[in-house]
Amino acid sequence: MTATAVGRRATTLHPARSRCGDVAQCGIAIETDVERVLASEPCFARLSGQVGDALGRQLPISLLLSGLGSDDAGGRFAGFCRQLADALDGPGTHTSLLEVSVKGRAPGPDVAWRIRRQHLGAGPLNILCDEGSIADASFWQQLWCLRSEAFVSIACWPHVRSPCALLSTECAGSLLPQSGLQAPSESAWAWASVSLQDFTNKRGDLDDEALAATLAGVVTKLESIHSAACWPTAAMRHDAWMNRRLAIQLDGLGDYVAQRGLDPSKHKSLQSLRQVLLHIRRVLRHESQRVAESTDMLPAIDLSNPARGLGAGPRKDGWQKRWQHAVDRTGIRHRNLLVLSPWSLFPSGDAAVGFRDLTPLLRLADACVFRERPSLAHWNVNEFKHFHQGVWAQTRHLESHALVAERL
Repeated sequence: MTATAVGRRATTLHPARSRCGDVAQCGIAIETDVERVLASEPCFARLSGQVGDALGRQLPISLLLSGLGSDDAGGRFAGFCRQLADALDGPGTHTSLLEVSVKGRAPGPDVAWRIRRQHLGAGPLNILCDEGSIADASFWQQLWCLRSEAFVSIACWPHVRSPCALLSTECAGSLLPQSGLQAPSESAWAWASVSLQDFTNKRGDLDDEALAATLAGVVTKLESIHSAACWPTAAMRHDAWMNRRLAIQLDGLGDYVAQRGLDPSKHKSLQSLRQVLLHIRRVLRHESQRVAESTDMLPAIDLSNPARGLGAGPRKDGWQKRWQHAVDRTGIRHRNLLVLSPWSLFPSGDAAVGFRDLTPLLRLADACVFRERPSLAHWNVNEFKHFHQGVWAQTRHLESHALVAERL
């Protein structure tokens, strides 16, 4: 982790979460089918070897376990964790660095946490909400009981979007290690964090010029980091070339609201902060377009061109003309840019329930992170459940993105 001066302010940049150059910041997130892996010794040997190699090199790694089924999911989960621990010479400091992610209720969060600790030691467990669990009262009761466990994270933003209308929304099925970024498995991200608090005075007035200069500098710096990173898997190297993902995490939103003396429950406050975020999105997108003009367009844009699959003739020529016009207007260098955390909507150290009304702002994020939640000592189980369900509900508009043909 390196503190680097960019523009007029200091911004935290993360070219790597371990030794510099080993792996670009967010680490490796792998999805594995437990039933298939347990049924094949070669498959399990390859997986355990990959995990052991990553842990031996101190690279952050996360396993998303699918294929647990609904019948005896706990037994399959325990069998996998026990067999993996044996392959890694038993639980210890090394296995505590391994992040394990499971979806929804199979097994239940309390069962998963107990098994994780028993076979792999006390380490990160990520619970990813899904359609089947989001409305289940018992699921939320179990999570509520685990709310004080620092190693347990809850993720409920299952899509990643792009500021470029020519690119579709993607399913975000994994939680990347350490950062808590919910994203596609084995996706490659360069990450930086910027706080609004660094650009405000005592009255909460925002220095737009300084903020814009810093954001532009961050995009330029992360573009360089992305090119220089040594991505550890073939899938990540392909994703890095295809999508060039940046995660520019904006923090301090709740602090900004409190500093300005705004009431988070008022629509006016929501609109005020929305304008700030729209400005930030425009700055990031403009800078990504500028980088594209001086280097090259994002490969994913060219590969999504609908004219590629058409035979020669007037129809293809018409599509190509419209497509090129759209690319000239909206083409960028990076598939993703702005990242938010639901917890950044609250002031530092103060999870006042009223700030839940700011969750619609998450719609302006390309992706979300789920780490470092504040103390929720004064919340009750219903407030806890309703907050996460509210975050989940904001993702519905992402699923209804129009087809590329309808955008042109």
